[in-house]
Amino acid sequence: MNEQLPKGGWKLGKDSFSKMICWFKDGNIRTMFSIDWRHRYSKRRDRAIGLERFSKKIAEYGSKADTIEVYDKATGNKIGKYYEGVELSLDDEDG
Repeated sequence: MNEQLPKGGWKLGKDSFSKMICWFKDGNIRTMFSIDWRHRYSKRRDRAIGLERFSKKIAEYGSKADTIEVYDKATGNKIGKYYEGVELSLDDEDG
């Protein structure tokens, strides 16, 4: 990707490649955006960095979260689905 660093650095949400939605067992729902750069003024974004950080969060939440879904922000396609920290196959979904 040949992209320009925006003035003021990368912004969470606006410049993120992915988002993660967590449904916790206590009823809370949380949406998080990927941090796809090493630091705010990095010259490049890398989707792999953001997904690696998401996998650390998924492992941290483990059994506290009922369901976690990861989406590509540009297309809206689901990248991954997890139940209690265990990845589920996207082919097995209902609907």
